Amino acid sequence: MKKISYMNLILLFVVLFIIMYVIESVVNKYAYTKGNPINKVVLPDIIQDNVQKIKHLNVISDLFTSSTSSIFFIIFILNGQYKYIIIFIFIFLIFRFIAFIYFVSTTLPDSSKECKYSSNFFKNTMNMGSCNNLGVSIHFFGVIIQILLVARYYGSSYWLLYIAVYICAFILICVSRSHYTIDCVTSTFIALVFNYEIDNIQRLLNYVVGKKYFNI
Repeated sequence: MKKISYMNLILLFVVLFIIMYVIESVVNKYAYTKGNPINKVVLPDIIQDNVQKIKHLNVISDLFTSSTSSIFFIIFILNGQYKYIIIFIFIFLIFRFIAFIYFVSTTLPDSSKECKYSSNFFKNTMNMGSCNNLGVSIHFFGVIIQILLVARYYGSSYWLLYIAVYICAFILICVSRSHYTIDCVTSTFIALVFNYEIDNIQRLLNYVVGKKYFNI
């Protein structure tokens, strides 16, 4: 019975990934085609207008978000709390579908002015999509959900650390021109909605598994 139950969960993730793979390829191409003619347009942005552009800061930003993710996975693997990792992956996949709606609804010019689009799915996945996949930040959303899950596990004792990581990620992503400020603001509110609905998300996963496994 356990094997059958967990196979349902695996099947759910496989189906979501396949759907995401197909849709993302189409969305990336669509967003780039629509956005390419306006990529030189400079939009007013409260952070980018007041902070000088720093070369290769995007690399530091990517390293910071990657390090945050690595620490998140290490924490819960070492503590044997795999349910937190599963919930994060599920929320992250669902958010990508929400992000696709943003990317095709309103096309924004490339925030970095240096983005080079590739039709290769895996290269674009490393960049979380196309040059014009803007409106929300998948990178930043991932960081926020990880912070919220860690805070759920450890409590509010490390609240200062949570805020510091949030602010650092926010500033690095905006100052590096990886995203506009509004992208990070919007991603914050969406992440808070997911956090508010975490119990309903657990109910859904428990229904798929067939037992009350998720109870963080």
